[in-house]
Amino acid sequence: MASKFLVIISVLLALFIISYFLSSIFNSNLDISDKIAIIPIKGMIVSEDSSVSFYQKGISSSTIAGFLKSAIENKRVKGIILEINSPGGTVVASKEIADIVKNSPKPVVALIKDIGTSGAYWIASASDKIVADPLSITGSIGVIASYLEFSKLFEDYGINYQSLKSGKFKDIGSPYKEMSSEEELMLQKKLDKIHEFFIDQVSINRNIPKEKIQPLSTGIYYLGEEAYKNGLVDYLGNKDLAVNITKDLAGIKDAKLVTYKKESSLIDVLSSLSMSAFYSLGRGMVESNQLSSH
Repeated sequence: MASKFLVIISVLLALFIISYFLSSIFNSNLDISDKIAIIPIKGMIVSEDSSVSFYQKGISSSTIAGFLKSAIENKRVKGIILEINSPGGTVVASKEIADIVKNSPKPVVALIKDIGTSGAYWIASASDKIVADPLSITGSIGVIASYLEFSKLFEDYGINYQSLKSGKFKDIGSPYKEMSSEEELMLQKKLDKIHEFFIDQVSINRNIPKEKIQPLSTGIYYLGEEAYKNGLVDYLGNKDLAVNITKDLAGIKDAKLVTYKKESSLIDVLSSLSMSAFYSLGRGMVESNQLSSH
């Protein structure tokens, strides 16, 4: 009886798998409608998938680049919308995505919903059109490098920092020593060079003279309506407007919206739950200590 039961279960499982793949193939062949790809860019933009903090995830440039290339290669996809809600990220990661957007043979529209600043705005500027909510936060064309420095704290506790190195600037930016004026000047020059490149790219992407972009590149952010007046975005509106603009650019009347997103594995879910648990536990301990101290 047990062996017959196993045979029946095996046959049913095989039939289910076969029917699933047949339906997938049939549906993919049947779906010939035009599509608009929605690619979310949420959180800090980093080079690799990583956790920016215990409770906030970053989005990797390789993941976004993969989505963009897939959408570009898909013949059914006629246009792309970048759904942006990001404060930016690393220079190289932002540039990698912006380069693909800039060279896309298909129309790309950036939609800034809540925030699209720094590297995220760089990416948006490379698109064909930018739509922003009037109260969104945009711009912040600037570059920042920061680090913690503990040298004064070490002095209070009688701790000395000793460094053996080959290369005068090998430990530049070390948190264990105060940065010299020469080191500060060197790093500032590098930041200024990156900032200049950023400004050049926005000027080219937005087709705005550099002398007009320069005063807007202090690192300050602008509300959507301010960005519109300064020429940093093309339209004020929401997702519906972004969809209609994409249709117009693609020359189509109707399209199915398809959202590209990374599927979470079981390991990702367990890892996320584990991080949340530790974060909540730590926060609970802090709150408990604060309550007990009063």
